[in-house]
Amino acid sequence: MVHTWRFLFSPETEAEGFRRVTWEIHAEHGDFTRLTVTHDVTGAPVTAAMLEGSASSDEGGGGWNWILSTLKTALETGAETSA
Repeated sequence: MVHTWRFLFSPETEAEGFRRVTWEIHAEHGDFTRLTVTHDVTGAPVTAAMLEGSASSDEGGGGWNWILSTLKTALETGAETSA
């Protein structure tokens, strides 16, 4: 799946424009599935810094690791989260 995405949190991130996000799901050996998320942040240094998790969490700096960890927990447990 491919979609575009952009931060609207500040004039700087909004000015960096839309970025392409690609989700690839691969069946692995056994009952495992591998998810690869590629977020192209070329030319978007402020967005890149936020996504890598270098900003503090109150600034939304949890990055993709934070998002994907919460998604994994929800899928494995069926529990709703407030992330």
